[in-house]
Amino acid sequence: MAVRYNNLELEAYIDYILGDVDFAFINRKAGKMRLLSKLGVFVATVFLFVFCFYVGVTLTETTPKVANFFTGISSWEYQIQGQTVVYYADGTEMEKLGYQRQYSEDFPEFLKQAVVAVEDVRFYQHQGFDAKSIGRAIYNDLRAGSKAEGGSTITQQLARTLFLTNEKSFSRKIKELFIAVSIEDKYTKDAILNMYLNEIFVGRGCSGMAAGAKTYFGKDVSKLNKAEMTILVGIIQSPGWYSPDTNLEGLKSRQQTVVQVLVEQGIISEAEGQSILKQPLNFKAFQPYAAKHPYYTSYLSSILEDEIGAERLYGGGLKIYTTIDRDMQLAAESSVTTNASSFSRRGISARDIALVSIDPESGGLKAMVGGPDWSKNQVNMAVMPRQPGSVIKPLYYAAAIDEGIIKPITVLNNKKRDFNGYSPDNYAASPEKVSAREALIHSYNVASVEVLSKLGVEKAIKFMSACGITSIQKEDHNLALGLGGMSKGISPLQMAAAYTIFPNQGKQPGIHTVIKVVDSKNKVLFKDETVSQRVMSSGSAKTMDSILKAVVNSGTGSNARVAIASGGKTGTTEGAAGQKTARDLWYVGYTSELVTAVWVGNSDNSEIKGFGTYGGTVAGPIWRDYMNRLINLGVLKEAPVRQQGDEDNDGDGDQEEAVTPAQPEEPLLPADNDLNSNNGPNRPGLDDEDNQTRPGDTQEPPMQPGPTGEEPGDDTENGDGGQEPVTDTNPDSEAATR
Repeated sequence: MAVRYNNLELEAYIDYILGDVDFAFINRKAGKMRLLSKLGVFVATVFLFVFCFYVGVTLTETTPKVANFFTGISSWEYQIQGQTVVYYADGTEMEKLGYQRQYSEDFPEFLKQAVVAVEDVRFYQHQGFDAKSIGRAIYNDLRAGSKAEGGSTITQQLARTLFLTNEKSFSRKIKELFIAVSIEDKYTKDAILNMYLNEIFVGRGCSGMAAGAKTYFGKDVSKLNKAEMTILVGIIQSPGWYSPDTNLEGLKSRQQTVVQVLVEQGIISEAEGQSILKQPLNFKAFQPYAAKHPYYTSYLSSILEDEIGAERLYGGGLKIYTTIDRDMQLAAESSVTTNASSFSRRGISARDIALVSIDPESGGLKAMVGGPDWSKNQVNMAVMPRQPGSVIKPLYYAAAIDEGIIKPITVLNNKKRDFNGYSPDNYAASPEKVSAREALIHSYNVASVEVLSKLGVEKAIKFMSACGITSIQKEDHNLALGLGGMSKGISPLQMAAAYTIFPNQGKQPGIHTVIKVVDSKNKVLFKDETVSQRVMSSGSAKTMDSILKAVVNSGTGSNARVAIASGGKTGTTEGAAGQKTARDLWYVGYTSELVTAVWVGNSDNSEIKGFGTYGGTVAGPIWRDYMNRLINLGVLKEAPVRQQGDEDNDGDGDQEEAVTPAQPEEPLLPADNDLNSNNGPNRPGLDDEDNQTRPGDTQEPPMQPGPTGEEPGDDTENGDGGQEPVTDTNPDSEAATR
């Protein structure tokens, strides 16, 4: 039955509006211009209200047909949605996301009365929207100069919960009105109220009063007493603010408001209201849901919030199919945790490790670990930019080879000199002339900067961008980039993505982790559409692959060698204190099937202290430990083989001298290598396992000290499945004798 408003109601409401405007106050305090402004607001309010009023009266009778046509609610049926389910690449269940639910067919009468009294007193009179509430909201919005107040009925709140977002905008309000009217036309009031009580968000990650009763009081909703019911009703207005975990006093005050409304409406007596407020409340301790893979889940959620919206993601009923390999993910987490627990006993002050694995052919993310202990540090270091040190070198070497600027046999000048104001240096005795191949294998700094200078910084940056690196800033456009001197840095995720070009014949696959997202009716909401692109020729990629495998066989990456042919590069950045400290320890390695970046450091950017703390001696063995676990599990298709030494198989005919271990080295801190030095933008110091580089001033959130554990055993190939952390096998090839 349509609800109509008579002129007396309209007049009464205008009087109500007028009562809010104190013209005498305006004249006294604001003068003529303020008065005119206030009058303008009032006139606009009256006009909008009259418009909404008469349109509302008309739409009460005509809107359902129009709304049903546009919204399709007539063909929609309410379904209880479970939590969103996340799946591994093999289709097995990984996690559940979103609000916890517990459906109830009915609710206590007192709870229903209290919700209606507080949230929508005219619920049983209107047809989905309330002209009075809308008029009041419009008036207050105009006074505030923005969308400050809602006028939503229970049906409108349900429409927003099921179909829309919480955005405060007039366009959303219009959509909400149409959907609410359609719902009212299709369902009875009792059915609408039941849906509302099952769907409304009540905090602690729960939707619905039944789930709220469990999480707050550990009871079935039918067993709640009136004091507990008034608490749940009070939470509805703002679950985050009225949380018993953080604002019990505010929640008790809100409960008083709820009880007062019930008394004013004659639902309870004053005496009963006082009795309710005196009842003790025994809140159940909050136990947050512990995700199986918290760092990855947080990353996945951030991606999908952007793609489909947080409300849709956490609203439930979705299926998310990912590229994550279950065995690889578990092996990565185990390796990170085990190795991190050994640092303290080994005298290494690093607390964090990040590990990212990508399939170089498909571009699918196979494993992601952002730290050893989510409960102690929620910063996902797998996606945080860090100073790359020498792991950046293969990228511009690859660009220079692909451009034909250098070949592996190209002789480079490795003698310390000035590059237009930038003066990199090598540590200890280094040959003055080296081939490009030798320069990368042993990570010589001066020769590497010469390669970047020959190529050109802009070409190098363009190449890196094509590899998937997006964090290069304007201030990074200088030769310091050649040693990893950057204002922000590069994340382990993007570094792993960049290295996919080497085993993938010069092509960078579209990096992704979500295959598709479907709803409860298998409608596809999101599907991966990334495509691969060629970054360099297959011949150039083969040449780089040969050099990077030599890095592992006989260069700075020898501590990462496993029983499967692999290539890789080490990287170390120096701490501000100078000798015996570092900030970022890297190893990025790959096989034909998997590219994995390992970063070790501290999320608060504090220095790493300890003997032999280099990328090749700390991060490299972690990579090896992880890969040995995969080999022992039989996860990889490639069979283990005995690796050969450094061979010339790049087809360019360069005959090299016998490769010797890298020179012993220590971090060096010359006078011009201080953090406050003005010798060039982001000027790095000595870099990598033979020459360390200075990081820029990255600002990361602080964390608590990581866990400690047993010192790792002696150097083995971890025949037990790689359950123990691996130390460096050849420290003299990288670390200097002290």
